[in-house]
Amino acid sequence: MAIENEALDWDEPIEAQDSQFTLLTPGEYVFRVDDFERGHFDGSDKMQACPMATLTLACANARGEQASVKTRLYLNRRQQWKLTQFFKSCGLIPAGAEGQTRLPWDRVLGAQGHCKVKTRTYDGKEYNEVDSFLAPKAAPSAGYRA
Repeated sequence: MAIENEALDWDEPIEAQDSQFTLLTPGEYVFRVDDFERGHFDGSDKMQACPMATLTLACANARGEQASVKTRLYLNRRQQWKLTQFFKSCGLIPAGAEGQTRLPWDRVLGAQGHCKVKTRTYDGKEYNEVDSFLAPKAAPSAGYRA
């Protein structure tokens, strides 16, 4: 895989590319986890520093819309609800599971599930953002199609 955040030299040739960004219509999408990176969140006024997972999701809906959406999962007690949503959506923990459970991070890459995507505006630009991860029974029946 090519390194996307690598410095270039002034005289180094580049790969000419058009923007690959597609703004999705807000709604429900089937996703597949195409990339999973472990990182660290430095903390903020609202949340303490913690480990962080950055996921790249290939999202598609029944109308044929598809795009890549990045989302972050924070390993912080405040965010246990979102971790639970994600893993239940993918079927990596049972839908009715409650109480303590270990998260199977080794099974995240390639996992499929359902999510609700919304549009977020920041600095005058619009972006795709995962609003929530959906339990399989509440999601549309279409599977991911690349």
